Amino acid sequence: MATYMSLISRKFVQNSCSQSLLRNIVQLKNTNHIPQLRSKYASTYAGFNTRHRLLKTAVVVTGVATTGLCVWYGRQKLLSLRSVALCHGKGACISNYDQFAVDTPRELLKEDAARLKLTLYQYTTCPFCCKVRSFLDFYGFPYTIVEVDPIRRKQIKFSEYGKVPIVLCTTTDGKEVQLNDSSLIISALTTYMVTDNKDITNIISFYPVIESEAKTKRGKKAIDYANKLEIMLGRPGRTKRQKEEKKWRDWVDKKLIHYLAPNIYRTPSEALQAFDYISTQAGFSGWDQFVIKYLGACGMYVVSKKLKKKYELPTDVRVALYDAGHEWVKAVGKRPFLGGEEPCLADLNVYGVLSSIEGLNAFNDMLRETQIGPWYYRTKAAVKSQAGAAKERKMENSDSV
Repeated sequence: MATYMSLISRKFVQNSCSQSLLRNIVQLKNTNHIPQLRSKYASTYAGFNTRHRLLKTAVVVTGVATTGLCVWYGRQKLLSLRSVALCHGKGACISNYDQFAVDTPRELLKEDAARLKLTLYQYTTCPFCCKVRSFLDFYGFPYTIVEVDPIRRKQIKFSEYGKVPIVLCTTTDGKEVQLNDSSLIISALTTYMVTDNKDITNIISFYPVIESEAKTKRGKKAIDYANKLEIMLGRPGRTKRQKEEKKWRDWVDKKLIHYLAPNIYRTPSEALQAFDYISTQAGFSGWDQFVIKYLGACGMYVVSKKLKKKYELPTDVRVALYDAGHEWVKAVGKRPFLGGEEPCLADLNVYGVLSSIEGLNAFNDMLRETQIGPWYYRTKAAVKSQAGAAKERKMENSDSV
């Protein structure tokens, strides 16, 4: 009995039992009141035992949570260091460590322009090609234009890419590098312009090809390019202005540009108007002009209906175009340009896309129904004057359109 009561006493001590309770146990140690004692203090003992279990559970949970937090924090620090390392090595530098970010001045220096000979393969009125031209013209890149026959495409038979725009870069040592996709072309040449990395082959490695299992109309695998909206600055983080620029460049590619075809080929007469402009602007012969105008107009009228359905545009497709114009004007706000005092890449992209339909009914209607006109003509003046070029590079580019 003594041993039994000693065990009970130690158990009560371990659970922080009160001193008075222990004295009662000692007094009753040699009596026959053990059953009464157990009954009297059973609920008290159970309560202390429950608290003890809860305390142990809380300690375990806290330990696990603390360990997990430490592991997560350590991993984030390693990722931070890896991100910084990638920025100085071969690989894509995409990071959210904005405390490192600064806005980099952009201008094309004379010596940088001399290192590259650029040839642009294009359709004159293709919105993607107009995006590239507006960028090249604004910064004063010297380049040569090769107009591609939109029906036969014989001028780009050398390329498996099979689409325009294509920019062929010839370096001073005679190496040729092909740049595909309008957004990639702009990002790669901006990286070349604003960083110390002048190896265009190395720059292109930051934009790897992504192949899809989906097939194109020609039976080839659909491809895209990773990081094509990124300017590889060689350091982590992006400023608020850089993030805004990227957001609206993406808006151009995913929204605005898809509203054009359903609008400019909305009716048979508008399709003929568009291809009459295309065939005369491109400088093709009389027979080629006839083929491009009538075959192209018929084909794109049909395509425009499919695009309208694909992008779920309203019955009156002009509404979507007007809404896009209102959205852009709101984003620019009271600033001269989205980029502030001078156009940024997003300004040049929006201008380039809209310049592809300048003079057509859709463009004139958009100017009448929205407030986009003043911004558009400010940007046009900046592009035509090569306002983004270094002072010694501001010269007339005889090959520009």
